Amino acid sequence: MRGIYGVFATMLLLLLSGGAFARAWDEVEVRSHPATFLSGLAAGILAHETGHLAVAAVEDIDVKWHNLSITYLGPLTDAEHLRVATAGIETQWIISEYVLHRAEKKQQPPGAFKTGLVVSELAVAAAYLTVLKDHEEGDLVGISNATGLSTDQLALLVAIPAALDAWRLFGQEVPAWVPNVSLGYKGAGIAATWTF
Repeated sequence: MRGIYGVFATMLLLLLSGGAFARAWDEVEVRSHPATFLSGLAAGILAHETGHLAVAAVEDIDVKWHNLSITYLGPLTDAEHLRVATAGIETQWIISEYVLHRAEKKQQPPGAFKTGLVVSELAVAAAYLTVLKDHEEGDLVGISNATGLSTDQLALLVAIPAALDAWRLFGQEVPAWVPNVSLGYKGAGIAATWTF
């Protein structure tokens, strides 16, 4: 319980700290380069799956493909299961944070490819909230098995940074605290995963 207070204190400090105003996405750029946008979207999904595979390799976990899912072989500790199951979305968080931070720093919207990368995170979060929330081989069920949290709770935990990133990407005159809270939330989530 003590760790929760640290997370909230960190988020409060980030909330109160200054930051750059986010800028909206460039709809004209995306519409005029749909293939570039779709390649960014596909690259984001590929990065998600690569994140799972990379952490599985680091944790020395054997994997196999079953339908369109990566499954993990052998008995896993709760910590291993948590790390490998969260690796995909955490990889996307890092990519989205990089893209959005650079756009905010330059006060320029990301191009079509980078917009696709961020939208891939939003798409995965939407899938976690709907069709993948209770999927037997899905990430949220794996995280639930490792942590004891319900898939409803976990879907909400993933929805929060997705909502902030959607605001950063699509919003007009986004308050300066939004990027700070998004970064703090993601950092706290990744830290919680790797200290579990």
